[in-house]
Amino acid sequence: MKPHRPVPALLALLALAGCAAADRAEVEPPGDPGALVLRVTELPGMLPPGGGAAVPPRFSLLADGRLIGPAGPAGAWPELVEHRVAPRDVTRLLRVAAGLPNQTESQVPDAPVLRVVTVSTGGRREVTVARTDPSAERLRAALAAHAEGTGVPYRPSAVAVIAVPDDPTAPAPPWPLPALTGAPLTGTGAGASCAVLRGGELETVRRAWTGPTVGRWRGGDAVWQVRIRPLLPDETDCADL
Repeated sequence: MKPHRPVPALLALLALAGCAAADRAEVEPPGDPGALVLRVTELPGMLPPGGGAAVPPRFSLLADGRLIGPAGPAGAWPELVEHRVAPRDVTRLLRVAAGLPNQTESQVPDAPVLRVVTVSTGGRREVTVARTDPSAERLRAALAAHAEGTGVPYRPSAVAVIAVPDDPTAPAPPWPLPALTGAPLTGTGAGASCAVLRGGELETVRRAWTGPTVGRWRGGDAVWQVRIRPLLPDETDCADL
């Protein structure tokens, strides 16, 4: 694990933020070390089956300095890695993110966007901003700088299984558990279902997640396109996605 040290990208970000960051000097992280401080999710112009719930966050920063994100390119089973951010930089990143603009869908129609969630002692804020917005690019670069290096693997205690109906004639192995589908999702995930796996069920599915048809499974009399979404420390069930 790398030692805490100033990150050039973060220093550049703070310099560019200038007086705006000073105006948000009262923004402080939550007192709970395990609380979420900042989450950045990169949403494509066209969402995958399952909607936004199926897209894992690019960065999740907790009050204790844990920074969790994907471990390299997406593979068959989603792997996450954890880095450490110094307390001073946690506060700085939060203050800069708290000043991002909130752009409506009409301002960024069908374009890739960042969904940015900030949590402070003053409450929770969620904004959508174009991925090409300069302030969003600087924040993303600063977070990426803190995520350099190997880090340590993050092992989630639970994952969400997001299932969407697929071609019933497509080849698919049987789902390794008695039930595949869960509660119906709403919003951008309408038409999909979500269930949470823990313990032995999680390990059973992880071991079975191999082969050329990975992601497509037969459950009951139907075939489903399945995405695995690891739950992060501040998440407990599908309602948190």
